[in-house]
Amino acid sequence: MSNLSHPSALYALRKVTRISALVILLLVVVGFFMPTDYRVERSVVVKASRDAIYQHILQGDSLPNWMFIQDGKVDDFEGVLGEGDSVALVYNGETEQGLLSVIESSSSVIRFDVRPKPGVNLVRNQIELQDNGSETLVTWTIEGDLNAGWLSPYLAFFANDIAGRNFEHSLQNLKEQVELMR
Repeated sequence: MSNLSHPSALYALRKVTRISALVILLLVVVGFFMPTDYRVERSVVVKASRDAIYQHILQGDSLPNWMFIQDGKVDDFEGVLGEGDSVALVYNGETEQGLLSVIESSSSVIRFDVRPKPGVNLVRNQIELQDNGSETLVTWTIEGDLNAGWLSPYLAFFANDIAGRNFEHSLQNLKEQVELMR
């Protein structure tokens, strides 16, 4: 005879099912009151002048190498990206591409928007270069709003950890490349 035919086993199963349903319902309700926007910021100190970093950061032969994109990369291009220029983001094994578009470019601030894939919300990026003599503080900030249904608030809550690791990887790549050129 099966254990499920026993009344206490059925009662325990019903209790676990109800508790699970209440937990899921609670998570959904709490999610309605959480924000879906996020802000992530990371910095690195590079032993190079602000101008040296600025000249390197948007170069076609360097940007695809220092900017880390999970399962993808910045498409190869020639020259230097300037205000109004865009470059594709290509992903391994996918036909859909994203787009990186430069909004503002000066020796102290670079602003660019990233649309990771068609139909995905725009992510605003800013890289600030603060010259401190022989070193430069490079600060990368992103801001955005997620549109992933009821999961959005929870993804936004963890965005700092998720995106932060990619930024740290990218900034470390940039630091190594620029410092090797010196």
